[in-house]
Amino acid sequence: MKERVISGVCIAVILAVSCFLGGWVLWGILLAISLIGFFELARATGVHKEGTIISLQELAAYVLIVELYLALKFTVSMSNYIVSVMLLIIAMFFLYVIFFPRIHSREVADIVFCFIYAPCMLSFIYLLWELPFGNYFVWLPFIAWICDTCAYFTGVALGRHKMTPLLSPKKTIEGAIGGTIGATIAGGCFGIALGHAMDNYHMIWVMLVIAALGSIVTQLGDLVASGIKRDHGIKDFGKLIPGHGGIMDRFDSVLIAAPIVYFLVLVMQAMLS
Repeated sequence: MKERVISGVCIAVILAVSCFLGGWVLWGILLAISLIGFFELARATGVHKEGTIISLQELAAYVLIVELYLALKFTVSMSNYIVSVMLLIIAMFFLYVIFFPRIHSREVADIVFCFIYAPCMLSFIYLLWELPFGNYFVWLPFIAWICDTCAYFTGVALGRHKMTPLLSPKKTIEGAIGGTIGATIAGGCFGIALGHAMDNYHMIWVMLVIAALGSIVTQLGDLVASGIKRDHGIKDFGKLIPGHGGIMDRFDSVLIAAPIVYFLVLVMQAMLS
């Protein structure tokens, strides 16, 4: 537990500094996390074989992860995602045809999945920072960690009814409710601070809604990651973070929270404008 707390604090400090500074610092940290997250997913799904160097298809994915982040840095546009995913698919098709049958169709699908799941979804944190008042909104996806913490302690204290016993036996309905309540309260507190900064106290209700909906989705993300690990017979995605596992073990709920929060913020801004 001590090891887990120390590593958790270190991660929180690094991300806090990155979100505060934004710009190239946040961009670089997110890119590094995306590259590592892709590697962990590729290894978990069997795309990357232990003890081997990266394959041509993995290399193509890494190049396009960097391309996506560079595109977002210089041109903040949703079309960047379409271009990057399509370039990856075309590259995979070329490699599949050239090296068939050494490359299997399932491997092509897995690489595209890993590319979208980690790098693409995480990059929405950078898009949040680029929004008006983005230096405030960029913190919202990390409410997922508050949700996780509240769900854990509520589940330990009050958990009686299993939520998904086959997928994640320790998760309970009571814990899920506790996580949502805790994240919503945190969102409300954040909304008070944001409302004061923006001189718009409607933001309190906006943040309450975003935190509540976001917390539900983040728990889905956690369960999806658990399912991937069970599908492939692994306990953790990696060992990079002592007490936590890999990058994907720590960021699984944040990944799915980032795009959902981004689109919710856009909707709320449009409604308040």
